[in-house]
Amino acid sequence: MYKALLASALIGLSLASAIPAHAGTLSAATLQQANIPPQDIAAIERHNAAAETAFRESDFRTATREFEAAFLIYHRHLGLDHPLSAVAGANMGMAMLGQGRFAEALEVLQVADEILAEIDPGNTRRPGIQRAIGMARDRQNPGAPAGAPPAPGPQHQPAPASAGVSASAGSNSLDGLNNAAVTAYQAGDYASAETGFLQVLAAHEEAGSGRSEGAGVAWVNLAEVYNQTRRHPDAQNALTRARAIFEAISPSHRYLAVVENNLTSVQRHQGGPEAALAGYQSALERMRSIFGADHPNTAAAMGNLASAYLSLGRPAEARPLLENALAIETAAYGEGAPESADIVSGLGQAYLDLGRYEDAIHFQQDALAALEGAATANPRHVATLRQRLGRALQMAGRARDAEPLLQQALSESEAAFGSGTSQTVSAMSFLASALFDQGRYQEAESLQRRALSEAQGLDDAGRAAIIGALESNLAGSLRMLGRLADAETLYRASLAAAEAEGQPLSIAMSLENLAGSIRAQGQLDEASALQVRALGLYRETLGANHPEAVRAFANAGTTLGLAGDYEGAESLMRGGLDGLTGRVPETHTALLVARANLAWLFLRHMNRPAEALQLYRTASRSIVSAALDGAQSASTDTAASALIVRRNDMFQLHTEAAWAAAHNEG
Repeated sequence: MYKALLASALIGLSLASAIPAHAGTLSAATLQQANIPPQDIAAIERHNAAAETAFRESDFRTATREFEAAFLIYHRHLGLDHPLSAVAGANMGMAMLGQGRFAEALEVLQVADEILAEIDPGNTRRPGIQRAIGMARDRQNPGAPAGAPPAPGPQHQPAPASAGVSASAGSNSLDGLNNAAVTAYQAGDYASAETGFLQVLAAHEEAGSGRSEGAGVAWVNLAEVYNQTRRHPDAQNALTRARAIFEAISPSHRYLAVVENNLTSVQRHQGGPEAALAGYQSALERMRSIFGADHPNTAAAMGNLASAYLSLGRPAEARPLLENALAIETAAYGEGAPESADIVSGLGQAYLDLGRYEDAIHFQQDALAALEGAATANPRHVATLRQRLGRALQMAGRARDAEPLLQQALSESEAAFGSGTSQTVSAMSFLASALFDQGRYQEAESLQRRALSEAQGLDDAGRAAIIGALESNLAGSLRMLGRLADAETLYRASLAAAEAEGQPLSIAMSLENLAGSIRAQGQLDEASALQVRALGLYRETLGANHPEAVRAFANAGTTLGLAGDYEGAESLMRGGLDGLTGRVPETHTALLVARANLAWLFLRHMNRPAEALQLYRTASRSIVSAALDGAQSASTDTAASALIVRRNDMFQLHTEAAWAAAHNEG
């Protein structure tokens, strides 16, 4: 079995709500002059007071509802084209912005400003409305650090780009500096982004607003730049500065949840996903409490917790979190929005880990298409999602389809991340995996050695696990090239690294790989013990019907068969085959291996050639059918060729079984 180096899931990023000072309520005298009845004036004041309270408490759903009630009264008495109606509508739009309903907020705010521009261009509320329009556009774009997640790793959650900048601080100048920094961030130009956010902070200090909410936001965004450039102590320091500012403003400040989330992500980089679980769970609860259960910030927190679960090999726990997060983001941004690309990709990773390969491919295709269709996209982000799509195709048994995608992803990763980074090492490993699956073992070995050489210089917390996985991959190629002693040495080193890391799936893969190597050298007792242990870990972690578990069933059965325990071998092989049939494509490698191994047992050791013949015929028909279907499309000629090669290999076994059946059964 070939062990691949998996990258962590990339989970989506959402912006905390940044609401400028709202347009405010109007005095009773002003309302009376507009000829609104006293009872309706009282209702307006009541709705606005409730909205203001909710707004201050970040209960934007209630604020939207109450501001809307006030707006409807204005509209009924004054019509839409009146300054009072326009201002009331703007209040409603600002509350929508707090909910994350950016498209709706933008539409409402633009209409309000257009009305005021025509009938009351000097209205004092217009600058605040126009700042809110800019925020709504940024959040749709998005216009704050949002589109460039680290790979692999969790998503940090930047606070809003332009929250709380006071007039005395020179808001126009600060907005310009901040927007330039945000643009650089989105493009992956982190050096310029760092300079920009430092300039924002310097401007705040010069204006005397260094302890304002806007300054706290700038510290959060600067921390995200440090996170992207792997300067985690600097990121932690910046977030600590932000936390102190927000706590001084209010012990229950809504952005403290954002800071907690991002500090947890720094902790994850330093101590691994297990160390971050409690922090992510706490951050999720705070997001729900502060922003609401259906706010994009809550979706981001769900995504980060799911990312940790995926990295720990717990996809069943990650999947519902990701599905809920996707529903929230779809409601906020619409179907296929680039803002949701990371959540969609994370869901694809969960399905991949659960063995649902076609679903995984579908979600990864959607995620990459959404990102590539965006007006701007960070090249690091694109490279990472292309890696994931290629990996899903390779795991689904479509290595030829995966190869060009993975080759492109490697080139993109080298350009975006640089050589000697964990992202580029992962890209090499994925591509080598696709080459290995096509039987191109020497090419795979060359790429694996290159990846292993670059991995020696990594400073990641998981460096040892990465090197262990790469050594195991290299051992697989050496084993297929007949260099069994070299392969065994590497497999034993990989198993030791996996056990030190304590990840069940990594241990299971290492056990099975080592078992296959020493079985080929005739050490059946040790191989059997290793494979039984691996099978137990697969069953416990993935379930008995997962393709990787089925592969383990087949391999363990083969070892028992070679050792002479034919009944035990049949039981294991049948258990795996029955669990997989109908759940993956008929040409999936795990299914073909399971059928071929059971047929081998029947034919060679149990004098049941007719049953072997049936298994070979089933596998052969599947291969021929897929090859013919693939040959109808020029885009799948390479896939068809690979299937034909497999079919030719299977045909030899098929013919042998047919002869045995005729000879023994007349």
